[in-house]
Amino acid sequence: MQSQGKHTAYIGLGSNVGDKAENCRKGIAAIGETEGCMVDAQSPLYETEPVYLESQDWFINGVIRIRTELEPEALFAQFKAIEHAMGRRPGGARFGPRILDLDILFYDDRILREGLLQIPHRYLHERRFVLRPLCDIAPELVHPVIGRNIESLLSDLNDEGKKVVRYNLN
Repeated sequence: MQSQGKHTAYIGLGSNVGDKAENCRKGIAAIGETEGCMVDAQSPLYETEPVYLESQDWFINGVIRIRTELEPEALFAQFKAIEHAMGRRPGGARFGPRILDLDILFYDDRILREGLLQIPHRYLHERRFVLRPLCDIAPELVHPVIGRNIESLLSDLNDEGKKVVRYNLN
């Protein structure tokens, strides 16, 4: 359902199992079909080198901006349901392979720390695979905790050159 949405959220998405790009596209479509959500911007997709657990396939990652009527907790629950419907199950290696991962990066300018739900996302400022696509759609967005915009966080990132390459859609 289309929503004018009173809140703006930025969502990171990624996959490194199966048809990774298609998994991301299906995830974006599912978010757009969620009651009270409307996708209103989308970054290009990127092929990204894994971090933390490096002995796994590269990821496809991107970022979308949505307008939503849902509060953060309800949005988080919807994302977990979408991941589950796509075949993701709890467990497995931390930072390991996943068919679809949906993360709330920002939700308006809120700061929220409640169990698994942490907004802004606790690691986004350390991850080129998040900052590069986020910079494509919101370079001037200011991180409400760090107080710097996305473009400056990306330009100053020291991640030992983790590769993030624009995905060729062929």
